[in-house]
Amino acid sequence: MAKLAGKKKKYVTLMFVPHDEHQVYSLRISSITLLFLGFICLIAIGASSFIMTRHVNYELTRRANIQLTEKNAYFVQELARTHEAFQRVAKIEDELRAMLKMKNKNELLQFTGEGGPSPVDQVNLMKNLNNRATLTPNEFASSLTFLRKDAQEKIESYQELKKYIATQRSLLASTPADWPVRGWITSRFGMRNSPFFEGTTFHQGLDIANEEGTSIKAPADGVITYTGWEGGYGKLIVVDHGYGFSTRYGHCQRILVNIGQRVRRGQVIGFIGSTGRSTAPHLHYEIRTNGVPVDPLKYLKK
Repeated sequence: MAKLAGKKKKYVTLMFVPHDEHQVYSLRISSITLLFLGFICLIAIGASSFIMTRHVNYELTRRANIQLTEKNAYFVQELARTHEAFQRVAKIEDELRAMLKMKNKNELLQFTGEGGPSPVDQVNLMKNLNNRATLTPNEFASSLTFLRKDAQEKIESYQELKKYIATQRSLLASTPADWPVRGWITSRFGMRNSPFFEGTTFHQGLDIANEEGTSIKAPADGVITYTGWEGGYGKLIVVDHGYGFSTRYGHCQRILVNIGQRVRRGQVIGFIGSTGRSTAPHLHYEIRTNGVPVDPLKYLKK
């Protein structure tokens, strides 16, 4: 009997005392039931926490996906705009080359860049970008590779354009196209009757007459390679302009420049005189290409 009495169920009494009432409510629950209810509460709390955590993670993932989609769409639009900008640059480049008449001169002028995307690649890229809200990582990487190649091609092409333009500018600056003095042509390039009664002789330049002391100006940029007395030339100035061009100024009254000095187009380098074999004040002007005298009128501005 004692053992049976020891195995009786244990109970827990829960009492509820309202503040506004004098009556007390009590609830008698066995210990096993209480433990079972506690276990159920723990399961409910754990399940609720798990569900809430999954919901929060889902919401965060959904928002992140929306942001990624928006960024992807933005990058697609930027890729398309960048490609269109490259096409406009390419059009301007073609127009610039046409203006400079570069296309049929030589290999340098025909340079268009190597290793860049082909026209087919460009068409495929635009088809890929148009009407697309998103791109896969591979498509995005491929588009960037295309644009890098296109940019490199343009850089190389513009470097060649820059080199060509710089060369042409230097060549124009070095071409003796300006008149060294103002005056009257008294003797042209070529065969003529010698003013010293020596019969027919070959005249290697132009004789331009004016008053003694008239300024002589460099017709182009260059470097002074000779100044001094030179036989029949009298006081002579020689200027090397580069690109095979050199000019000579004979019969000077006075010389203002020194050997090795760099001069600019329009700079005064001396004055008209009548030194050497001369019958009157004038400038004997020569243009030589690669050391050979040529007719100055082919280069002088009309």
